[in-house]
Amino acid sequence: MPVHARTVRPITRRALAVRALTLPAVTALLAATAACSAAPSAAAPPAPVAANGQTGPATGTGRPLAALDAAAVTQQLIRVIPTVKLTVTYDGTTDPNGKLGRPHQYVSKSAFDDTRVSGLPKAKEDESRGRRDSISYGGTVEIFATPEDARGWADYIDQGQQAMGSLLTPDYIFRNGTVVVRVSHLLTTEQASAYGRAIA
Repeated sequence: MPVHARTVRPITRRALAVRALTLPAVTALLAATAACSAAPSAAAPPAPVAANGQTGPATGTGRPLAALDAAAVTQQLIRVIPTVKLTVTYDGTTDPNGKLGRPHQYVSKSAFDDTRVSGLPKAKEDESRGRRDSISYGGTVEIFATPEDARGWADYIDQGQQAMGSLLTPDYIFRNGTVVVRVSHLLTTEQASAYGRAIA
């Protein structure tokens, strides 16, 4: 593409005065930007829970992560992790927890298989009430109306798993803004960490 030359105009006293007047506004904007960027980033687990309150761009979509529903976030996971297969997108009548759309609960939810574990006998042993969309087969994506609701749900799940102690191998939990991704405990820590990176 050809580069067009631009005419360089001399800086006048009036232009310098305008720039001086706008300098405090620019300084304030830079300070606000620095404060926003100082927020913590996602951590790959060794721990079973890796939470990240930031809402970043969805990889390969150009749309903010918060603007996507659960099925679209699952498609994003599929682009990053080829072993992911969408199992079901829930509605108010198929949600196994009966929480979809209720106050402070998820507004969109999907389940997925991860073929690295979905064929294992252990996945079938761990399935919930015979459901083929159990988290043990892969995981779930849950979208909330606010980051606070998402954080509350992720904390609730984590605390419940901790309360079970040695009776339960905890699933992995990743959160970014309004998105919560729960991943099968049958995956290794290294395999599961890819989910956290996919929604970071």
